[in-house]
Amino acid sequence: MNKKFIANFQGKFAAALILLGCMLLFVNFLGLFFYTTIDNDHPNLWDKRPRTISETEFWSHAYRYDDEKLSNYLERLTKLVSDRMLLIDKKYAKPTFFENWILWVVAQQRGDFEWINSKRAVRLGGGFCSQHAIVFDNILKEQSIASRILGLNGHVLNEVLVDGHWRVYDPDFNVIFHQSMKELEASPEKVFQVYRAAGLTDNEALQWQKIFSSDVDNWHFGSSISYSTDAYIIEKLAFYFVWVLPGIMILIGLLLLRFFSFNKR
Repeated sequence: MNKKFIANFQGKFAAALILLGCMLLFVNFLGLFFYTTIDNDHPNLWDKRPRTISETEFWSHAYRYDDEKLSNYLERLTKLVSDRMLLIDKKYAKPTFFENWILWVVAQQRGDFEWINSKRAVRLGGGFCSQHAIVFDNILKEQSIASRILGLNGHVLNEVLVDGHWRVYDPDFNVIFHQSMKELEASPEKVFQVYRAAGLTDNEALQWQKIFSSDVDNWHFGSSISYSTDAYIIEKLAFYFVWVLPGIMILIGLLLLRFFSFNKR
């Protein structure tokens, strides 16, 4: 193998690294405009209710007003999340390649996706009940309001400490209970009554009553991070590395070009 061929290969390899790095940075830039959203006309919606507010409207009212009573705020936030977030299978919530090419690969392998980042989730505008619960919990945590996520066998919702007493909130169905999870487990008929009053059918309300009453598989999670620790770590690293990796490629390519150029002298 002659020296000219090796020098050619080295130069092309360095140039390829620089080009790939630049292309990935360009992909990241396109991600500002090409991202997954769930709209009212999506063919695979499970939600029977149309979205009624925009992303901008959501964030303009997402936080507690000055001197607003906590119970009133939680009632408002529950409705806000329900009005913005549509119910749809997680397999339709996968990010685009442009949005984050690392998470795109992860989502392709898993077959579905769910955001831990509230801004991305609200921009997406849909997901399973767990996506609603994550957004709800994150917003409360930002304001140092004591809350936790409840994982049931078939549903995910929230519990918030109000005046020293835990109360259950379901931002998926815009349903509020004035009882804690333990109290609802002991009196599941209240679950039926509240969901029925929210417009669900007898069969649907009975289904939720059974899910709430099976206390063996009802779990508390301190935050959205503890609820999805692995997903949180992967998501954080992905946001970092989609920018760092292309930068490293470009830097290595430039260093190699300089090194090869110096060796030719």
